[in-house]
Amino acid sequence: MEKYSIGLDLGTSSVKAVLFDGTSVLATDSESFSYKQSYLADNSSYIGFDANEFYSSIAKVLKRLSSKSPKPVSGIAFASASGNTLLCDEKGNPMIDAYSWTNRPFTEEVNTFLGAFDKEYVRNTCGWGFGDTMPLSHLSHIKAHQPELIEKATTVCMTTEYVLYRLTGKWGIDRSTATPFYLVDQQSATWHKPYLDALGIKESQLMPIGETGDLLGETLESVCEETGLEKGTKVYLGSFDHPAGARANGLDREGILLLSCGTSWVEFFPCKDRDFILKNKMLCDPYTQKTNGLWGGMFSIPCVSQKIEKIIDTYISDGKDKFDLFNEYSAKASKGADGLKIDLNDQSADYSAYSKENISRALMEAPAYILKEKLDSLIAQGVKFDKVYMAGGPSKSPIWYKIVEEIIGLPIEIKYGVNSGAVGSAMLSF
Repeated sequence: MEKYSIGLDLGTSSVKAVLFDGTSVLATDSESFSYKQSYLADNSSYIGFDANEFYSSIAKVLKRLSSKSPKPVSGIAFASASGNTLLCDEKGNPMIDAYSWTNRPFTEEVNTFLGAFDKEYVRNTCGWGFGDTMPLSHLSHIKAHQPELIEKATTVCMTTEYVLYRLTGKWGIDRSTATPFYLVDQQSATWHKPYLDALGIKESQLMPIGETGDLLGETLESVCEETGLEKGTKVYLGSFDHPAGARANGLDREGILLLSCGTSWVEFFPCKDRDFILKNKMLCDPYTQKTNGLWGGMFSIPCVSQKIEKIIDTYISDGKDKFDLFNEYSAKASKGADGLKIDLNDQSADYSAYSKENISRALMEAPAYILKEKLDSLIAQGVKFDKVYMAGGPSKSPIWYKIVEEIIGLPIEIKYGVNSGAVGSAMLSF
C-alpha cells in the first residue's frame, strides 16, 4: 500500500520539509521565520520570536506539500533544532514570545537559581553540558525578572511541543527532543525534580515524555484548512535534528559517522557507551538506546554558518549569488589557500590583503580542521569509522565536501544531503 508522509526539520531560522514515499523525496519546501527583541514586564530583553507566526510558517509548508501528495498524507513528524523556550496558559496560548536558543547567556540569573549545579552534574543528568543560552538559562531569566509567569503557566514547553499541541490538542515530547530542554533525566526519561524545584516548576506543568516514533495523536479538524492535512492524519513524536539526519543516512551501528553541517557543524556517531560520550564532553542523545542500545555522540562547533557568512559578506560578496561565487572562487584556489588560516572565532581579523580565492578556500577548510582535531582524538581512543555521510547546506556544494574529505582523510558520501533531517523525521511514519 502506497504511503506518503511529510517530515519537517525545524531549524534555527527556517522550516524545511519533504514529501516522502518511504524511499524517495517527491517534493521539498521551506519557509523562513524571523527573530526580534522581546521583553518581559520589567523591560529585561531577550532574543525572541512569535510562536504563532512560527506555527503559521509550518502550516504554510504543510499545506503546499500536502497539495503535491498523490494521496492524502498518512503521517507527519518533526526533527527540530530545539532549545526554544515557551510558556503557555490554560488554553494552550503563548504567554510570551518564545526564547531563542541563540540568546546571550543570562549568567547572573543562572548563578542565582542554578548555581548549585555544576556543568558535569548537568551533563550526567540530561546528557548535555550546561548550555548558557538554552532553556535552563531562559527559565532562570524569567524566574528573575517576571516569576509570576512561571507560577501562572499551565504548560512549560518548547516551540516544537507547542506546534504538536496546535495540531493534535495533545501535549507530548520525545526523549531526544527533551534532552536540550535540560529538565529531563535522560537515562530514566523522567523530569528531574532538583531542576524543577530550583526554578519553581511543577511536574504537572510539563508534558509526558515518550520515545522517538511514538504516536502522539491525530490532526484536529480545526487545522485542516490551514495545513491541507485531512482530519485524523497521524502525528508522531520526532527527535532532535542531528539524530534525525543520522536516521535518514542509515547510522544503525557503531563505525558510521554523520557530518551534519547546518547552523552549527556536528559530528554524530552511534555509540554503546554513554560514559565514553560524556567523558569526552560531547553531547549525548538517546538515539536508538531503547531498541538496540545505541546512544548518539555529538561534537558541535556552534554557529559556524553565521561566522562563515559574515566573512563571505565582507570579503567575497553580499549579493544573492554569493554562495555560487564562494564555490567558484574556492575551486580556483590551491589546497591550503597559500598558507591562509582563518580562525572562525576571531571575527575582527582583517583579510583584505588576501585574494577572494584563498579566503573562500580557507573558509571551507576552517571547520574541517576543527572536525579533524576531534576525530583524531576519538580515533586515538579506539573509535573506528568505516563510513562517513554529510548532511546540511555544504553538502550541496560541488567542492566543499571534497575539501572536508581531504582534510579528515575519510571518504564522504552524500545521500539525502540538505534534506536529511526532514527525511529522518518522515521515516518515523513508515
